[in-house]
Amino acid sequence: MKQNCGNITGANPQIERIKWVYVITAFAAFVGGVAIYAFFRNIDNLVVFHFFPKPLFLGSLSAPVRPGTLPGYLFVYNLPHGLWCLSGLMVIRVIWLTNIKWRAIYGGLFLVVISALEISQLSENRNGTFDVLDLISYGFFAFVESLAYNTFIKRSIV
Repeated sequence: MKQNCGNITGANPQIERIKWVYVITAFAAFVGGVAIYAFFRNIDNLVVFHFFPKPLFLGSLSAPVRPGTLPGYLFVYNLPHGLWCLSGLMVIRVIWLTNIKWRAIYGGLFLVVISALEISQLSENRNGTFDVLDLISYGFFAFVESLAYNTFIKRSIV
């Protein structure tokens, strides 16, 4: 008798494999964004360190990225936001993999919410610094996720 390891929903095994790849990739994108943020930025004023102590090794690392250059700036300040956007879109894709209509609704809503949060930083009532390049990175990573899905995944599940 064949065991059904990892197939929680009982769905098509090929779709289950695709979902697991998406979950792992989404997690890697999220952790990558956190790592860039933690290792290459000044994290002394992050709210989380008001509740938890800052790990000592974070202050002792040196960044090999030159922050005065455009690629360094994009890497340190915009790539984490783009990776978090990609991670969120991939989780939405996993939940609504076979339902294009709901995936488009929730994916669009997700992009509107994160864009609104970025734009709200223009207000003095919200912490953070507005950066139009964050909005561009959201659009870029949404395009990359859609392109990857349409190129590699859509043909497999149709």
